[in-house]
Amino acid sequence: MKKNILFIAAAAMLTFAACEKEPAYVPGNPTGDNDNVYFSAMNAGSVVLASDASEFTVIVSRKDSTAALSVPVNAWASKPEVFTFPATVEFAAGQGTAEYVVKTSADMEMFKDYAVRLNVSDEYTHAYDSLGVYPRYAATVVKEDYAPYAEGVFYDMFFTGEGWPLTLEYSAILEMYRLCDVWAPLGTGSTTDLIFSWDGADKVVMNAGSYSTGVSYADYGNVTVVTTEDGIYYGTIPAGWVAEEAVDGFIFDFKWTVSAGSFGTGYPQLYVITEKL
Repeated sequence: MKKNILFIAAAAMLTFAACEKEPAYVPGNPTGDNDNVYFSAMNAGSVVLASDASEFTVIVSRKDSTAALSVPVNAWASKPEVFTFPATVEFAAGQGTAEYVVKTSADMEMFKDYAVRLNVSDEYTHAYDSLGVYPRYAATVVKEDYAPYAEGVFYDMFFTGEGWPLTLEYSAILEMYRLCDVWAPLGTGSTTDLIFSWDGADKVVMNAGSYSTGVSYADYGNVTVVTTEDGIYYGTIPAGWVAEEAVDGFIFDFKWTVSAGSFGTGYPQLYVITEKL
């Protein structure tokens, strides 16, 4: 008897499932006859503000600039109370680009990353076209006081044995120096920054125990440099390293590692200063 009851209940459930209608398809808004508004490719994905800055600008563009147009902008931020987002971006007649100015408050912390997202509704875009331009924009916003300190050449003695121009920056607030995207010229798009303190004489102290280079070596995978091993040298370039006399610049004699092991030391990275700013 119990088995029959269970069978009847299961059959009823199957019948109900078979009769249940699928959700109705709701198409997206059609591409209308509009100006096709989008965020310019000129906008950087990383917005760096000076310590005294109180705003930043996002460039918004459109394909048809015949008439004046007010376009609503939807905004989101990881900490919304830090930002003031205008409700619209305004295009004048004949104007193909417009500035959307985002205000920042005095509560914005130094050296902290904030995420910002902007978009315009699809009624102002050509949503179903092949997208070469986009109605959305995402950025990381940070306020800092790093400023150019010197120009120079960064020499890599592990991957290539070659060098490339690089700007050395200094933060008076942190009392730290920074070399940005040091290995990016190798074609990896690496965003690795070397940050260090310098006593003004010969001693350099790195700000991290290791750095991922973002560069693969043969079949060994990504290379990480370790800074904490005993006997590794970080400092100014003494006589005999590059020339008979001391050279203005720095040596970073990392330990080079991959997941399978270590290549050891002896492949220094050098930054030679050519001009102090």
